[in-house]
Amino acid sequence: MLSVGQVLDGRYEIVGPLAEGGMGAVYKARRTLLGDEVAIKISHRDHSGPGPIERFLRESRACALLRHPNIVSILDFNVDDEERPFLVMELLNGRSLRDEIAAHGYIPLREVQEIVPQLCAALQLAHNRGIVHRDLKPANVVAHEFAPGERVYKVVDFGLANMRESLEDTRLTGPHQFIGTVAYASPEQLTGAPVDARADIYSLGAVVFEMLTGRAPFEGEDAAAVLTGHITGPPPAPSSLRPELPPWIDIAVVRAMAKNPADRWPDIGEFGRVIAAGSGPRPMIGSSAIRGGGLLSTYELGERIGSGRLGSEVYRGVHRTLGHTVAIRMLRGHTAERSRASVRTRFLREARTLQIAHPSIIQVRELGEEGDLLYVVTDFIEGRSLRERMKAEGPIPWVRLRPLLAQLVEAARVLHRRNGMLCGLTPDIMRVSADDEGERLMISTAGIWEAQDLLGTLHEKTLRGIGLADEELRYVAPELMTGRTADVRSDIFTMGVLAYEMASGSLPYDGTSMQKLLGAMLKGAVDPRPIQAALTNGAATAVLKALRPEPPDRFATAPEFGAALFG
Repeated sequence: MLSVGQVLDGRYEIVGPLAEGGMGAVYKARRTLLGDEVAIKISHRDHSGPGPIERFLRESRACALLRHPNIVSILDFNVDDEERPFLVMELLNGRSLRDEIAAHGYIPLREVQEIVPQLCAALQLAHNRGIVHRDLKPANVVAHEFAPGERVYKVVDFGLANMRESLEDTRLTGPHQFIGTVAYASPEQLTGAPVDARADIYSLGAVVFEMLTGRAPFEGEDAAAVLTGHITGPPPAPSSLRPELPPWIDIAVVRAMAKNPADRWPDIGEFGRVIAAGSGPRPMIGSSAIRGGGLLSTYELGERIGSGRLGSEVYRGVHRTLGHTVAIRMLRGHTAERSRASVRTRFLREARTLQIAHPSIIQVRELGEEGDLLYVVTDFIEGRSLRERMKAEGPIPWVRLRPLLAQLVEAARVLHRRNGMLCGLTPDIMRVSADDEGERLMISTAGIWEAQDLLGTLHEKTLRGIGLADEELRYVAPELMTGRTADVRSDIFTMGVLAYEMASGSLPYDGTSMQKLLGAMLKGAVDPRPIQAALTNGAATAVLKALRPEPPDRFATAPEFGAALFG
């Protein structure tokens, strides 16, 4: 279209081509008066004419007023002698996100957290001015390096989405004609529905998905397959391709790509704030409810509290209507080092068991499954875990230990009456809180009923005998590790281990591998001295009986164990 050395509009000397598409071409040019270099986009002749030119100039004027460090600056716009509209912009010297992804496979989460909020701030400015980009994609985010180490990413092609059809684009005809890239287009763009700023939220969500995973959210052999995915397919979670990504980024991206525009983030600036906050102390979810149901329609998700069992993660949450604080434990359906089906079985069994109202049982408020995400919502318990309590203060003296053990035994009795088990309960999933009567021990359950519940969820390192990566094994009765089924006497063993550790600060049985730990348990070689010095004679004798290798040699029920402990 333009040749090297040609002077456009008497001011811009063409230096060379940069890119070409179905709608037009981009050139590097030199401003003859200033001597600096710029980029020029010029339309093909078949896209000229009074109508397109007027629209091009009108949108270019509006976009030229968008002054933001993350929006490419528009310097000039006009029509050449052949009635072809052209646009003069600052020349960016870096690669696009498309090039970065192609070069590295994906962009690390910490870099995504730096880049995306800046883009959202730029897009929010445009939306506040009534301008929608309509064609966000990795190729339209380009880097510019001012100096070594001083790099920013800028959104390009504002106002051109309704003019351009590049070679990779697909057109749909109709009253709401769409021109854009199908791989990142919102459902409303693809179906001809009215488009507003929320379409940009969807497209940026798709861009973030590709930044994190290296591929577009929906792929297929042709544009029709991709289109179907955007219109009818569930929004994919980035962690489905990169399991190491945290759940909060899944929630952020999936909400951005909600099919219904009303279910997306309230504005693109909020999406950026969520990405920036990540798992830090700032709230992750805005106060506006998500229509259509699900976890986030009921609860606001706050900061990450810590890691849970079986690869889950725990977050603080707030019930949107009632305002009370909850703990939300989330587990992705995929797990790299454990059996997915077994993990899911344990997670669900544990959650269903804990739907019991008892002052020492952490009650489950809600259980759900959304796509490959499992979640359980429980009361939020103020206070430290028992593990943290023992690390900070050491063994618990009998005067304080006695009521805590009484609460543990009573909670076990209630669970057993409801056909529940606490087998494998560890200090990590127990909390010590305070109420009007003093300290209160709060328990959960490990979700272990059968040998398969345990063996099917062991970490690969444990199974290979190269370490003991499953802390709960130290609290599981030996019959579970040898393939037998748990019963109440298995829970007596678990309570015996806990009582021994709480009283002495050490474990009755230990080992560097599952095989060595099991060997110690089957020998029954417990050192009685640590608890004999810490407990009454009757309590020490009761704990040692609870720790015997064979189930018939232990107490038959929790009340029998309690009577021996405190009698």
